[in-house]
Amino acid sequence: MSILKAGRPSKKEKAIASVQETKEEMIRMNINISKTFYKQIKQKALDQDTTITEIVIKALNEYMSK
Repeated sequence: MSILKAGRPSKKEKAIASVQETKEEMIRMNINISKTFYKQIKQKALDQDTTITEIVIKALNEYMSK
């Protein structure tokens, strides 16, 4: 007996597919900073309950919008 089902995707499957389609491809970017500065950024991220990536993206977006 097979567990496979035929037919249309469920609402959940459609929702997951739509989120996956709108997600932009990401790339990795490397930079060199001092260990002290990195620790400051990491502490700020912890204090704000966010990630370093989110802080950098926000800062770069603000810089690019000028």
